[in-house]
Amino acid sequence: MAVEPEETVVKSRPVALTIAGSDSGGGAGIQADLKSFLSTGSFGTSAITCLTAQNPEGVSGILEIDPDFLEKQIRAVFSYFSVGAVKTGMLLSKEIVSRVALLLREFRKEGRAFRFVLDPVMVATSGAGLLREDAVDSLISELLPLADLVTPNLDEGRILGIGNIQNSTEIGPAAEALSDKLKTNVLLKGGHLQNAELAVDALAISGRPAIIYSKPFIRNFYPHGTGCTYSSAIASYLAQGNSLEASVSKGKDFLHSTIVEAYSIGRSKTLNHFPKEYR
Repeated sequence: MAVEPEETVVKSRPVALTIAGSDSGGGAGIQADLKSFLSTGSFGTSAITCLTAQNPEGVSGILEIDPDFLEKQIRAVFSYFSVGAVKTGMLLSKEIVSRVALLLREFRKEGRAFRFVLDPVMVATSGAGLLREDAVDSLISELLPLADLVTPNLDEGRILGIGNIQNSTEIGPAAEALSDKLKTNVLLKGGHLQNAELAVDALAISGRPAIIYSKPFIRNFYPHGTGCTYSSAIASYLAQGNSLEASVSKGKDFLHSTIVEAYSIGRSKTLNHFPKEYR
């Protein structure tokens, strides 16, 4: 008796694009972004801005990708896929920042309806500089005006002008002030605040009081890759049509799960980008 072939069920996923650096240690950068996209229900595409020689203990080398070749990567993605969200991470140079801004403006003018999350990756957790000093002004003047959300941690917030945050009660007002200054929505992340009981973040949407998101602070965890994971999860949820508030809330839940279920890779722990409830 012949066996009838099963009917193929066509499923679809929204597409998210990460424009960021590659982490040879696998815990941050493009690698963390693609794992986060997949785990949170989106199809991940990528354009690599630079190669890094790094592990959780530090960055020992950076090789910048030629901006023309970066452009080819981005155009290859946009020419084939309907991109629902873009996330930028490590951009490194003024030339790369300007080229990415130019392309995103072009695609927006063409009517491409993508959301844009800008993670202003400036300094690695290990202390290595990931955005050259002359690129900061370009990031603020050229790329920030295109963003639906910018996601600085406290160190990056200081570079952008919030001052020194001493406790979690200051994060909400600081996010509101930074949003007013930058003229865009800001998620100020307080996870690097020392001796805190809660990991507190504040979402400032222009003209509204900041929304506070908090989870219990997980101690004895080296936070390599948390910023990349958080911002890419938010971009993934935005690609799926969620509101900004809901995307941040869902992204916070996902990040917390990756930390709670972190596992050992020898000298340290790494985020589990496929926690049980997301499999």
